[in-house]
Amino acid sequence: MLRINELLSNKVLTALPREEFERLVPHLEPVTLLAGQTLFAQGEPAHYLFFPENCVVSYQCGMSDGRSVEVGMIGREGVAGLNALFGPAAGRQEVGVTVGGSALRARADDARRELERNAALRRRLEKFSGDYAAHVSQRAACNALHSIEKRFAVWLLLLTERLDSDTVEMTQERIAAHLGVRRAGITVIAGELQDKGMVANSRGSLRVVDRAALERVACECYWALTGMAQQTSLL
Repeated sequence: MLRINELLSNKVLTALPREEFERLVPHLEPVTLLAGQTLFAQGEPAHYLFFPENCVVSYQCGMSDGRSVEVGMIGREGVAGLNALFGPAAGRQEVGVTVGGSALRARADDARRELERNAALRRRLEKFSGDYAAHVSQRAACNALHSIEKRFAVWLLLLTERLDSDTVEMTQERIAAHLGVRRAGITVIAGELQDKGMVANSRGSLRVVDRAALERVACECYWALTGMAQQTSLL
């Protein structure tokens, strides 16, 4: 069980008044999430809420032909599985772990009961729901209108911000799956960015070398998404 004096980094939880956080503690279970792990399959209901600590969770929207693309990314700023609060309805996206690490997990039934008496938690989750809806809308526009290179830059910048690290341990094949493109396209783009001194590639790893230059490659969506986070102190 989580200890009350344990240091936390999830912004939803750290924003709660101590009294209301203490009421929530008995329902929080520390868990370790593994990269590539599926938390909720597409078409299946969510039974838990996950509060990421140092991991990153992604929502992936799949099509009947097997293709998919990431439409949302959640780190320490938020909560995954919020649809569980509204009953056992099936989720429309697959929710998986992009970068493994620690998280806190709460059963949906316990969270629903706690919301009835925990006003601060309810307000925080409502605020995050609105912020996350705006995040998904911006990502959808970016996926539809901007080049792979710009989308790759945005994705990498957003991910490293949530990790507080310039290095991402991930294969190009997995990166391509998140962006909904062929691996060959990611290989070419990563190589070009490396030639320009913006990133460093190694087998199964990618490191941002020149963040300012990479920000210039990114489209306006990065600044819109970063602005949303800054306005609400999410990151």
